[in-house]
Amino acid sequence: MTDLSGKRAVVTGAASGIGRAIAAELAGRGAQVLLADVNQPLLGETAAQIGGGVLWQVCDVSDHAAVEALAERARSEMGGADLVFANAGVIASGPLLKMKPAEVDWILGVNLRGAWSTLAVFGTMLAEQIEGGRLCVTGSEHSFGLQHAGAGIYTASKHAVLGLADVLRAELPTNVSISVLCPGLVASGLGQGRRPEGIALPGGNPEFVAAMQARAMSAGPVARATVEGTIKGEFLIVTHPHAVKAAERRHAEVAAAFAAQAPYSGEAERYSVPRIMAEVSAELKAKRSS
Repeated sequence: MTDLSGKRAVVTGAASGIGRAIAAELAGRGAQVLLADVNQPLLGETAAQIGGGVLWQVCDVSDHAAVEALAERARSEMGGADLVFANAGVIASGPLLKMKPAEVDWILGVNLRGAWSTLAVFGTMLAEQIEGGRLCVTGSEHSFGLQHAGAGIYTASKHAVLGLADVLRAELPTNVSISVLCPGLVASGLGQGRRPEGIALPGGNPEFVAAMQARAMSAGPVARATVEGTIKGEFLIVTHPHAVKAAERRHAEVAAAFAAQAPYSGEAERYSVPRIMAEVSAELKAKRSS
């Protein structure tokens, strides 16, 4: 187990579930931890359970200014951060054609906009530090193409998180890495989170959520895998082996479509956007210097 004494960590969505377990794992390894969540009572309870002088701050990640305030707290009280876990996430269920705009806005506001805000604000902080740091954002097994009837907007948000991280790893400086945690069903505080009025729990009732949670993987092993994978700079961190089947099906479907409709040939690279961008940049540079 990697010792993290002297390291500074920030965890969003830390009041319950995976976030709480990550925070406990970090603190157990000696890191100084700043916990963030929108649920103040549960966040305070989590901080008290972990102990060891952990810091905590109420933060709605869908509010960019709140994320900036969280970063300022990290600077003022910890001198910065070394490890940042953008873990906050929410879910609402229902057929896609019947989802309410408020539900869509809430899910995307936290899962995608909130992830971007956290990565943007803290990624900038880490990039400015000589020692850099490591980012980790929580995606899902749904990021790989696992269908989840009744959770279309949630699934879309987790596809987007993977795409966001994939681009970011190409843009980050060499002293900063990014990982994407893609877990399956994990025991969490899904039914305890603050939900806007009128947005129902998955399955529509607490009994359904409790039954699902009783069959879920415990958060401890997921947290350990997350912390270790982030420290190592692994891009994908996976925990539920069955999800590989969804990834294989998606890959097979993509490969079959290209084979049948647009097979690769020597001319294929002619329309490659990265290649075209490089060519245009070189041409413009030559024109300016002539």
